[in-house]
Amino acid sequence: MADDVHVTLFADDSRIEALAAYTDHLDDLAEVFADANVGDGELLDRRPGEDSWSVAEVLHHLADAELHQSVRLRQMIASDTPTWEPWDEEGYAAVLGYDVRPAADALTLVLALRHVNVRLLASMSPELWTRTAVHPSQGTVDVAGWVRIANEHLAAHVLQARRAVIGMV
Repeated sequence: MADDVHVTLFADDSRIEALAAYTDHLDDLAEVFADANVGDGELLDRRPGEDSWSVAEVLHHLADAELHQSVRLRQMIASDTPTWEPWDEEGYAAVLGYDVRPAADALTLVLALRHVNVRLLASMSPELWTRTAVHPSQGTVDVAGWVRIANEHLAAHVLQARRAVIGMV
């Protein structure tokens, strides 16, 4: 059956806490989207400042980041200490139509990838949680470090999106 998933029973709290943290801000992200999508959805595309991103652009950035982070997690698990390449976040925003594609698609992708990844993380043995990779700016990280980075990234952009909804730079 597709819904049968092997879940590792954690003997320590650190992995449980990491999994909980990984999904902490998803409701906040959906709430910001809902707030910006009220009425005609004009707030989704409003930029609070000339160099600021709209809620829609933040969501598209988060979707691309989730794609990269998902690949990085799998590289770390399947390879011996891979070195992750940086990706050009501004370049993606400039050429991938962040300002014209539906924000709901980006939100759907973020939520789906987080769901798939949390199920993967929950099924991993303690040994797999010790796997490491070299992050372009943070150096060597293990799986718990990957979770922390992903969570902090999402939290920062949820705040950025909230600020865009209210017009705050």
